Amino acid sequence: MKIKIFLLKENLVKEMEMPNNSKVKDLIKALGFTVQGTVVLRDGTPIVEEENLMPEDKITVILTATGG
Repeated sequence: MKIKIFLLKENLVKEMEMPNNSKVKDLIKALGFTVQGTVVLRDGTPIVEEENLMPEDKITVILTATGG
């Protein structure tokens, strides 16, 4: 399935092909990020890592500050 992703920090829009039944955590991993370091929105609403992705989703990925 095709997912449209807006990477807020990079101000970049990209489309990714993900397997059916993929979850948010699968997308985060495919992008090379960690679940703990991201906030994911679907149409402006936060969603959790176990949420299933849907075909033609429009997802925003926000990287959060981490470290000490």
